[in-house]
Amino acid sequence: MVNLFVPPSYMSVYAKCVDASMPAFEPEEWIEEGKVYPVKHFTEPLNQGEGFAVTIMDEDGIEIHPSSSHWSFASNRFELYTLHLN
Repeated sequence: MVNLFVPPSYMSVYAKCVDASMPAFEPEEWIEEGKVYPVKHFTEPLNQGEGFAVTIMDEDGIEIHPSSSHWSFASNRFELYTLHLN
């Protein structure tokens, strides 16, 4: 079982894409280098070499999934930023 971390209501997490290189599979949706995406949630790592899985959203709040079998992106493709709201 993998723990899922959802940012609490007083916190926003954003991911700036720093690596938009294409994966070995052909994705249905993909990310743009330099673009900042809101993070819906993230997990603890499944593979220690790849960091953790990040689920991101588009401008309309809809999750971006690379494919039906890949629902998240590797954290090493992003710089993550956290905003604490008051």
